[in-house]
Amino acid sequence: MLKIAKYPQAILRKTAKPISDFNAELKKLAVAMAEVMFADDGIGLAGPQVSQSQRIIVVGDGKGDHYDVYVNPEITFASKEKDTSEEGCLSLPGIFGNVSRPKKIHVKYQDLDGKVVKEKVKGLKAIVIQHEVDHLDGILFIDRAQKITKGQDILDTLKK
Repeated sequence: MLKIAKYPQAILRKTAKPISDFNAELKKLAVAMAEVMFADDGIGLAGPQVSQSQRIIVVGDGKGDHYDVYVNPEITFASKEKDTSEEGCLSLPGIFGNVSRPKKIHVKYQDLDGKVVKEKVKGLKAIVIQHEVDHLDGILFIDRAQKITKGQDILDTLKK
C-alpha cells in the first residue's frame, strides 16, 4: 500500500510532472490512491501526497464508496465569489486552517483512458479539487490559510 508523504517532505513542494502514458499502471495507481484516501478518511488525494510526482488526483464522495480520478487537471475558470472553510490535509495531520477559495470552478482534465473531459463544479467538490490541484503545483493549504485554527504548535515544530 502507498504511504502518505508528510510535511515537510520535499516532494510536497515540487511541481508534479504531466502524465502521458495512459496504461494499466496508471489505473493501478488511481485505485491504490483511492484506497489510501479512504483508509485515512480523506476526501481528496494528489500524486505527490503518495510520493508520486505525477499530475493525478482522486476525489472521494465523502461517504467512502465512490471516487473520481482527474489526470492532468487544470482549473480553467474560477468564480470571483468565494467561500471560506476549514481545511485539513492528510499530509499535515492535526493541522487545520481557514482558506478562502472560489465557490465555482471549471476543470479540464483527462480520464484514465486519456479522453479530455470538462466539468463545472461547485461546493465541497470544488474546494477539494482546488486543494488537490494546489498539491500538484507544490502549494499547501497552509500557504493559503488566513488563520491556522488547530495545530499551530505542530506546524511550528515542523517548520523548525
